[in-house]
Amino acid sequence: MIRRFFKWTGKAVGAGLLALALLNLFCVFYYNVPVHYTNPDGATEYKWEARRFYSRGTEGFALGRTNSDGFNNLRDYTPGEAVDLLLMGSSHMEAFNVAQDENAAALLNERYGGERYVYNLGTAGHTLLYCVKHLDRALAAYAPSGWVVLETMSLDFAPEDMDAVVDGSYPDIPSRSGGLLTMLQKIPVLRLFYTKYIKFGELFSGMADGQYEEGAAFSGDYAAALEGLLDKLARESEAHGVRALVVFSPPLLVAPDGSAYTGTDPEKLALFTRLCEEKGIEFLDLTETYLDAYEQHVLPFGFSNTAPLAGHLNRDGHRLFADAVAARIAEREG
Repeated sequence: MIRRFFKWTGKAVGAGLLALALLNLFCVFYYNVPVHYTNPDGATEYKWEARRFYSRGTEGFALGRTNSDGFNNLRDYTPGEAVDLLLMGSSHMEAFNVAQDENAAALLNERYGGERYVYNLGTAGHTLLYCVKHLDRALAAYAPSGWVVLETMSLDFAPEDMDAVVDGSYPDIPSRSGGLLTMLQKIPVLRLFYTKYIKFGELFSGMADGQYEEGAAFSGDYAAALEGLLDKLARESEAHGVRALVVFSPPLLVAPDGSAYTGTDPEKLALFTRLCEEKGIEFLDLTETYLDAYEQHVLPFGFSNTAPLAGHLNRDGHRLFADAVAARIAEREG
């Protein structure tokens, strides 16, 4: 009896380990995400493992390798090398959902044909607030000679959060790594389970970081806090001798009649536009670009394995983004 019990237990454990190994092998190509660590130079909250293979099949189908600096760029980075345009933003700019040569930074580099170099610091979770929080250190670390471009999916930020960015108290995004925890994060099937069911379940239901539900109504507190935030952006950009371009890349919604619209608060958009103009910040609103594309049956968001218009920018969205940024910079530079 005891022998049969141990024999059965051994078979069950063996079958379980075999299943885990097969699932892990599958996830190597289906969902394989590097471990991230606190960024020592402070240009972002964290950066990924350097020169690490990644794959995503949960939203779009993409695979690639992080560069020597731990970011999604086609070429490695050597400290001190010339950067002309620094791109900052959320997971939409990080672009782990599209091919590496189809993201906005790669497309901009392609359009410039070697005449200038665009370097991508896009990092998941880095809303405009985190980008402005780290702007001074990012510009010090990479010293772009021309522009810093900051992507945002929303203009709807709580006044207390904007104030916290300005006074330096905005909370960090923790990197949980080291020892056993790092080892467990390197097992793709466990990382997928943790991400889907424990930490970022919203990412699998079509809500990517950078997309927000409608927030509090427009108020004087919002206006004052936004002015402080944009003052910080303008002041630090000027101190480093670069021009700042904020790109508003709003998600699209579909009305019952099939037409597309955005949930942008018109008062907040008008205020953001005016304050940027007053402070010498370029502001590029992609609302009409995306709506026009929708009318031409081109969807900027969503993939073949997700709902239409849900989640991250797809390759058409990255193309529209890159074309609009290149056109605006060319227009301002004459």
